[in-house]
Amino acid sequence: MEVTILKDLIGFEIRKSMKRPVVFVVLAIIFLYNILMIFQGSFDEPGYGTNPYSRERVNQLRQEQSEFTGFIDDEWIQNVEDIKNDILYNPANQISEEERKEKTEELLARGLSREMIDSNIIFFIREEVLYSRELQRLEEPGVAGNFYKSANRIGQEKATHYREVYDGEKGEALATKAEEMYGYLSKEYRAYYAYSWGWSRLHAMKTVLPYTVGLLLIVILAPLFSKEYARKTDSLILSTKHGKNKVIKAKIITAFLLSILSWMMIQFINIGTIFTFFGTEGARSFLQNWALNPSPYPFTYLTSYLVVTGMSFLGLIFLTSTILFISSRSKGSASSLVTAGIVTLLPIILAGIFGEGIVKKIIMFMPANVLVAVDHFKTFDAFYILDKVIMLPFATAFVAVTLSIFMVIGAYFSFKRHQVEN
Repeated sequence: MEVTILKDLIGFEIRKSMKRPVVFVVLAIIFLYNILMIFQGSFDEPGYGTNPYSRERVNQLRQEQSEFTGFIDDEWIQNVEDIKNDILYNPANQISEEERKEKTEELLARGLSREMIDSNIIFFIREEVLYSRELQRLEEPGVAGNFYKSANRIGQEKATHYREVYDGEKGEALATKAEEMYGYLSKEYRAYYAYSWGWSRLHAMKTVLPYTVGLLLIVILAPLFSKEYARKTDSLILSTKHGKNKVIKAKIITAFLLSILSWMMIQFINIGTIFTFFGTEGARSFLQNWALNPSPYPFTYLTSYLVVTGMSFLGLIFLTSTILFISSRSKGSASSLVTAGIVTLLPIILAGIFGEGIVKKIIMFMPANVLVAVDHFKTFDAFYILDKVIMLPFATAFVAVTLSIFMVIGAYFSFKRHQVEN
């Protein structure tokens, strides 16, 4: 009987939350925005630049990069180098002797040494060859061939940084952990190269979640409790037989059901659309870009997506709990919407302003940033707590779960104990 009553109350709360014109308007907007970002979004994706979607480019990159699909080992690296040298050292692709002399004089006048000039054949390649797809297609595999060297270099740089910035055990512990993680990538891990634009775009779309799922949750959940205060219906609810327990539980369960369904809807839209148009290849490929994304984690695109999605789900629960708490403490729908909007979207904006430092670390613990999740795995970031090195993702997950529990409990009792002003 009690379960039936609770189910009926949940159904009623879902209908009440969703059957509002503004919800349908926001749903249409975020759906169109999400699709637009999939095809036209300018994400800085390793190997794919900031290019919007085009069928021709997908086919071109798939064909070019699929030629080098495989594990990056000495044979793979040498194969790329041989193909490049065959192009560069082909006399037909080089400028004439007269042009070579003129080019040498020009470079000497710029201050380059003759030794440097003579050792760089690239100076003497015909311009149409230099910018041809035949040569340009080798740029990304050439960079990928430096995977192990880059991992070792980044590890040493991180270790040196921590030893210089922090004295004693803290600096040594953080440095040792960085050397250990990057050392594994450089010495034991076997990186795999493949066309992977679909998986790259799937990761990039995580950064859009605050503007799709986040915005939808603000509109749906922010009025959940605060609207009752504004309409003076809270006193009626709290005075009914089920008001102080089941109605509040129904509201909280409704909030999490709608949040999870909204999040899953966007995930499935992204997966289905991106894999249909960008392709499913590249699940085994490495995802590091050592200039922008020097991740110390030995993830393939598939394992990375699973881990990031798990973290994003925690962010969803965290954001839902936060909005519920805000709604339970707000006097009206307007103040609840504004506060929830600021808490959700402002940290995303601030994250782009503060590149490093303590402010950036604090921002990474905010609900919307946890919802995005990808930034927590981009580089080596850790804390030294109780003589232990705690990586940022683990610290974030602990904080998100702990605060979610407290805020849900806080929302429950805040509404339950609320006294209406007469």
